[in-house]
Amino acid sequence: MIHIRLDKKRSMSIHLHSSFKKQVKRWKPLKILYGIKEVSVTPLFSNAVPEDTCYVTLDVIRILDIPINLPYEINLEKNKMIFGPYIGVLAAVTEEILQQSIPYLSVYVKDYEKIGGTIIAFSLDGIDHENETITGLMFDSKSNNWIEGIFPYPRSVFSVVETSLTENWSTYLDTMKHLHQKLGKRIFNYPNFDKWQMYQLLKGRLQQNLPKTVIYYEPKDVWKMLKEYPSLYIKPINGRLGKYVLKVTRISSGVIVKYGRHTKKIKHFKSWSLFKFYLRRILKEEAYLIQQAIDLVKCDDQIIDFRIIMVKNNQGKWENIGAFSRYGGKNSIVSNITAGGKAEIGGITLKTVFELSIKEMIDLVNLIHNLMMDAIVILEENGYHLGNLGFDIGIDQSGKVWIIEINNQNPDHYIAVKANKPNILFQAKLTNILYAKTLSMSFE
Repeated sequence: MIHIRLDKKRSMSIHLHSSFKKQVKRWKPLKILYGIKEVSVTPLFSNAVPEDTCYVTLDVIRILDIPINLPYEINLEKNKMIFGPYIGVLAAVTEEILQQSIPYLSVYVKDYEKIGGTIIAFSLDGIDHENETITGLMFDSKSNNWIEGIFPYPRSVFSVVETSLTENWSTYLDTMKHLHQKLGKRIFNYPNFDKWQMYQLLKGRLQQNLPKTVIYYEPKDVWKMLKEYPSLYIKPINGRLGKYVLKVTRISSGVIVKYGRHTKKIKHFKSWSLFKFYLRRILKEEAYLIQQAIDLVKCDDQIIDFRIIMVKNNQGKWENIGAFSRYGGKNSIVSNITAGGKAEIGGITLKTVFELSIKEMIDLVNLIHNLMMDAIVILEENGYHLGNLGFDIGIDQSGKVWIIEINNQNPDHYIAVKANKPNILFQAKLTNILYAKTLSMSFE
């Protein structure tokens, strides 16, 4: 790490240890980058300057608006130098909620010594598009506190804010588009994809491993699918946590509809006209999907699927850092933990419930990994910059593997805590921010 010291004797210059001299052409100015700001300075070199120190003049510090009390890394290339990392975490919708989120932000700076540089947390309404500044919180490593302030735009950003089911969704999209225009490839996960976009992208190559899915326009779309499959799920295109999901099953005396996350509710429609009226009343066209229901393996009337945490590391390589099984609540139509389910380490479930041998487990894990990587390749080929994903994987009664969903806006890794593996949650968050660090230190 490099520590910045104030040079009070000169102007528009930086003074570095002589070891940096070979990386800089002295007859050319050195361009310093911090966040999206940059300034050209005169580089000076001396053995008298400690290797972990650089002296920067006050005018340069003011132009870059760089805090000098934090340790930085520098990246030098062709007379350009990045001071970093400078990472922004979009953590809330409003500044008020951001303040309430301070206790939860600690997970991102738990291993600050591995990150260094400037880390800010901010909200949607803390961004000043015109002046390209952010009102938010900066982590101060010396006091171990978050300090309020107004900061220049960071060099990389990732979002952990939830807006897809709220009135803030359009504001979020506009903000991410704006930040993407300023940061380019240094913002992830962006753009976002919903359930329908995911299906459209993947079905060409992976259709055999995707539940058949159609978009809802009118009740006859449900009826058409019920003729093909005895049981369906109807779910919001942008839904999360199992909210507003219906399970529809065709029986000899009509149609059964199950709904409710915490308490099971059932409606029995004996005529098509009543069922059609019900669908028209509760569903909005082009806002819901109709999906083939997979006959998932169950244990004690609890459906089981798997959440797999996939994150991109500081080399930009994908890692599977945790696989967990989710047991739905008794007779629940969804497996979400928030709907009364429970979590367990995936390997335990494969051994106890699925009764697989070690070899069978290895073969299955490899099959799932390859399937996930195939999906990631397709998504990234289509312009999605990904770095943090939650795969929902199902295994049916015949042993076939299905991709049920890929969560990309802000996949909830809290399942690791529910499975008594909080270290995996911390590992996921650290890996996220180390990837953001890699982006921040990149000249691309």
